[in-house]
Amino acid sequence: MKKLILLIILMLSGIVAVSAEDSIANFPQNLIKITLISQNPNPVKPGESVDLRLRIEAPSTKARTNNLKNLRITMLESSPFTIEDEETRYIGVLKESEAVDVIYRLGVASDSPDGQSRIKFKYSSEEFPEVYSEGYISVDIRSVESTLAVASISTSPDTIGPGQKTELNLTLKNSASSSMRDISVMLDLKNAPFSPLETTAEKRIRLLSPGEEASVYFSLIADTDAESKPYKLPLILNFLDDQNTKFNKNDTIGLLIYSKPDLDLNIEDSEIISPGQTGEVTISVSNIGPSEVKFISLNLLESEDYDIISTSKNYMGNLDPDDFQTASFKIHVNSKNPKLNFELNYKDSYNKDFTSQYALPLKVYSKSKAATYGLVKSNGGILTLIMYILIILFAYYTFRGWRREKSIDFGLRYGIKQTIRKVLRFILWFRIKNLKHIPDKIKQFLKE
Repeated sequence: MKKLILLIILMLSGIVAVSAEDSIANFPQNLIKITLISQNPNPVKPGESVDLRLRIEAPSTKARTNNLKNLRITMLESSPFTIEDEETRYIGVLKESEAVDVIYRLGVASDSPDGQSRIKFKYSSEEFPEVYSEGYISVDIRSVESTLAVASISTSPDTIGPGQKTELNLTLKNSASSSMRDISVMLDLKNAPFSPLETTAEKRIRLLSPGEEASVYFSLIADTDAESKPYKLPLILNFLDDQNTKFNKNDTIGLLIYSKPDLDLNIEDSEIISPGQTGEVTISVSNIGPSEVKFISLNLLESEDYDIISTSKNYMGNLDPDDFQTASFKIHVNSKNPKLNFELNYKDSYNKDFTSQYALPLKVYSKSKAATYGLVKSNGGILTLIMYILIILFAYYTFRGWRREKSIDFGLRYGIKQTIRKVLRFILWFRIKNLKHIPDKIKQFLKE
């Protein structure tokens, strides 16, 4: 068991040593060593520039006889790099165990593949005219920001209404030069009026090669009370590249919810009961849809059924869902069955213009029906007067009968008898015989 552990440690040590050598350019006899101290940026993207800080050392070694004089270090240009400053650096004298730092600026080709790219060197001195390195410096290149992107978005149906199901299709494209795998595509629906339907909010793609596209589908349903407007949905992408580097990318997609405005118009109140009357009519406009309706204007149109006494136009502003506004118009009704004609102008939440026409019947009644329904007080003037006269006559003659006999029974009988007698006498006075003498009596009255 101990031997196995020791063997594993030795293998790991070997791996580390190889990894270290990938960042060190050694020369024969180990007289010069070049080490990568830093890379900025790290990693570098294709098409960008990178600064390399290198340390040039003269290690202590038995093979060394004296210090290196007139030392020059030259970087050997190779694809995908171009040297943007001087390729040769003059060091001068480099004594044993001394070190000097230099900086090289390189350009990286835009079509560079992701991964480690190598650079070699050579040096010359008074003792050695031209010596090439055995090792190399490794530069990390990765197209981090342009690896995975949403190429297209579509929904079916195109318009999403409140409470409606929709199929969301996202097409992803790998625009990097390396493969992507274990791709997780997740929608964040916490703050959006959508819910996953018969599925989850996360989809997976096993592998996406360079330049390849793949589509994922989400079945969603919008909330029944969702307001008509654009909604932002965070999109979270997690994936690995071909070197097992994990990437997290946050994006945002937009979805539109739209419902056509739905307004209801009603006669809320009316002062007019019968034809020929003038009064105010109050109209209510209600928003019975799930979305805001804006810039509402209500116009009462001309008609033979009525005359418009007040202004014919009323601006009502905006209406939230499940809200209403009222407007009043003063009119004179000319018809027995009048209809009030209205034109309603408004905009939806996306500022689209709408115009609707309405014809609302105004309920009016004849005077007798209005009195029957208790809408007006009945006009009983003559009958009421006659009743008052009869009551007064009855009370008067009853009192006279009581005074005569000092008896209530006699007084009541006398009052009824005399009241009936006076009524009959009054009616008989209107006989034809008496009516013929009325003109002569009028003339005699005028002469006198």
